[in-house]
Amino acid sequence: MEQLAERRNGRRLAINEEVFDQKTKESIGHTADLNAHGMMLVGKTEFTIGEETRVSIYVPNGRERKTLTSLTAQCRWCERHMNTPFYNSGFRFVYATKFDVEYIETFFLGLSEQY
Repeated sequence: MEQLAERRNGRRLAINEEVFDQKTKESIGHTADLNAHGMMLVGKTEFTIGEETRVSIYVPNGRERKTLTSLTAQCRWCERHMNTPFYNSGFRFVYATKFDVEYIETFFLGLSEQY
């Protein structure tokens, strides 16, 4: 399967949170790592490179709180996870406005200080 060039260079958090498809409300997997620009998803779905999906993720916001995020994620790569029925997929978050980018970066900066 074709892969787009790796361009991640920011800090990623090893956070295991369930990810939901906004249309179906069904789980599509769990994050393996996460930052303001994207995530690695482990799930049973084989995504098409370039495909965009609206996702929701409950991410930690304080010790016992979680905040629901609503993001558009574009698949950058997808590969089978060894000899399992799972796939590892890399996603880049696509934002509609500059405000979205600034909000998420600020949110993840605070989140990274917790870990």
